[in-house]
Order: sequence, then C-alpha cells, then structure tokens
Amino acid sequence: MIFIIAPGPLKYSFVKEGLDYFLSKISPWVNIEAKFPKVKGSFENRDSRLKTEERILRRAFPKESYLILLDERGKGLSTKELTFFLQEKLSLHKNLTFLVGGPEGISPQLKKEAHFWLSLSPLTLNHEIALLVLAEALYRCISLLKGHPYHRE
Repeated sequence: MIFIIAPGPLKYSFVKEGLDYFLSKISPWVNIEAKFPKVKGSFENRDSRLKTEERILRRAFPKESYLILLDERGKGLSTKELTFFLQEKLSLHKNLTFLVGGPEGISPQLKKEAHFWLSLSPLTLNHEIALLVLAEALYRCISLLKGHPYHRE
C-alpha cells in the first residue's frame, strides 16, 4: 500500500481536485491513501512548529513502512528510474509512505529516520504543489508498470 502524508488541512481547492483525480486513477491498480492530519495553532518559532508537526504526522504513519521523504536535496530520479524504484520497494515492503513537509520543512528527527530522500525538482516547491506533482508522477509510474499508455516515450 502507498501512503502520502503531509500536514493539513490543504488550502488550495485545485490541489484537492488534482489529488482526487490522480488517486482515483491509481487506486484500481494499487491501494493508495492520502492523509493530511491537521496542524493548527500559533508557534513560537520554526523548531516548535516542526516538533508539533512531527508528533502529529507520526500518528498518521502506518506500521512497518518504508519512509520516503520528499526534499529538493534528495535524489532526483527519471520516470523510468522512479518506476523501477517503486516496483522494487512495493515488492519488498508492505507499505510505502511518502512524506511531504509543511511550510517549514521536515523535522531533523524525521529526516534521520527516512529510508530514502526523493527530489521531485531542484526547486523548492510549495508543499501542496509538491503533493500534486508527486501524485501525477506516481500515476505515471504505476501506469507504466501496468502497461497503460498514459506515459509516452
């Protein structure tokens, strides 16, 4: 199963619509779920926010999951490389969890615990835009695995 987790709630309706679209396309082939636990309140500083987000996000993590952190400093993969990566990890692990940080990023502890850092772009992306790009990339890769003509060479 694939999980996508990011702090919520989501603000942009076009992101929600896009995520719903791509997740509905993926779900006939692979069990996939997006979770956006609410992070509310005012925070004294960046560290305070990151610690609170970490605590809230951890509650959404499935047990026994391979944790993939999205970060612009992570490894960039081509579509085919990401497809093979997904195929391998899905065959080895019960759950894959893609973690997208909020406006302040990801806590240092979660960064240490991640099994893999994935970059969607060397650009810093708004976390909601990153979610949308990730969902499309996952659909593209899984459609390749299933022999669907969505991806064109």
